Amino acid sequence: FAQQLGIVFFAAPETEQLRDALKDSIGFKGETVRDERRARLFHILLYTFSHNIVAALAFCLWGGAFLTASNFLQKIDPLDVSLMFYLEIDQLIDLIERPL
Repeated sequence: FAQQLGIVFFAAPETEQLRDALKDSIGFKGETVRDERRARLFHILLYTFSHNIVAALAFCLWGGAFLTASNFLQKIDPLDVSLMFYLEIDQLIDLIERPL
């Protein structure tokens, strides 16, 4: 589910407003109510994305939560890495390299 959610979040034109609202929502400290709401929405959605490590990484990078993305990367157990994981990482790299 989290993988499909990530694909829809990053690729569907219907989610463009949500992507714009969440872009760099964690990267800077805002003092307005809108910034607090954006950060709260990011954390709510991160809980859903966290069921898939690659989707969570992509979401953290999009939201500007680079420290959280780093923590996710450090938690990867080398013994649990599978072919599916490598394919998902490859898709993430394609998403990063492709302009939206």
